[in-house]
Amino acid sequence: MKSKKTNPFVITTLIFFMTTVMFGLLTTGVIIKYRKATVAANTDKLSNDEIEKLKSEEKEDLLSDMKLRFTNGEGSLSILKSYFPDNIVYVNNKNQYVFAQILPELAKNNYKDENFKQDDKGIITYNEDGKVTTHMGVDASKFQGNIDFKKLKEQGVEFAMLRCGFRSYGNGILNTDSSFDTFAKDAIKNNIKIGAYFFSSAITKQEAIEEADYVLDIIKPYRITYPVVIDFEEISGDSYRQENLTTEELTDIIIAFCDKIEKAGYKPMIYSNLKGFVGRLDLTRLEKYEKWFAYYSDTPYFPYEFSIWQYTESAKLDGVSGNTIDLNISFKDYN
Repeated sequence: MKSKKTNPFVITTLIFFMTTVMFGLLTTGVIIKYRKATVAANTDKLSNDEIEKLKSEEKEDLLSDMKLRFTNGEGSLSILKSYFPDNIVYVNNKNQYVFAQILPELAKNNYKDENFKQDDKGIITYNEDGKVTTHMGVDASKFQGNIDFKKLKEQGVEFAMLRCGFRSYGNGILNTDSSFDTFAKDAIKNNIKIGAYFFSSAITKQEAIEEADYVLDIIKPYRITYPVVIDFEEISGDSYRQENLTTEELTDIIIAFCDKIEKAGYKPMIYSNLKGFVGRLDLTRLEKYEKWFAYYSDTPYFPYEFSIWQYTESAKLDGVSGNTIDLNISFKDYN
């Protein structure tokens, strides 16, 4: 994708905003520099003029860096992420920047950005010691139209996460995805492992259990080797059943669904994006469940453990009549 040129006024406004945000960090940086200087050289306290000079130098360095990055087309959110490595930075549904603390008690992933490789077709893999260690997958619903799974297999697809159903986010009615049976049979026929996901709009634990039972009935005839997933997403630009639920209520719903799936002998998993996982759920209560993380970029931005990464929603593969399809990599092979 080509970088867009940024309006000079926008650059100036964003630089002013980010400079204001960074003021405390700059002051901290000066103090750290001062402390290091006193330890190393055993000098007297810096004068006020010297402190102000250091602040000015730090500010100029920061402004120069921001200006260059804006000019090169980098977005403000990307820049903020790099300046705040101890926070998870995202924009909420009110277009406000959120600086969430990284929770020390949660297990972290050990993925390294430099190990993600993208080929000329946009396919991403994770490589260690010169070898690909991840597995290529797609996820699909009726919106992908007809799919030739033989052609997907020939292009390297190893697994498919298939939508088996959904609860309408407006009226709460349960629905089966009309393509699930066809997709499941064709994928298995072509030696592509399958998992299943359900788009949830449950507003109580009882509804979550109802959704899990609904899913179990749908997937029963098939050999499901990949996880069975509750898909939790916020709806933009429209009202939806879950929008006023608390973090505790939403987390209770996720747990109720996952526990029901686990008791039936399947591997439960939670799907969401950065705002969903960090902004709406209590991850400290969801540590035991595997995560499927949606984040459309060249590298994932999520410090905690996750097993599958959905990195694009607009891939083009031969055999998909609906024009585009989501692509994923799994960091483990499920059997």
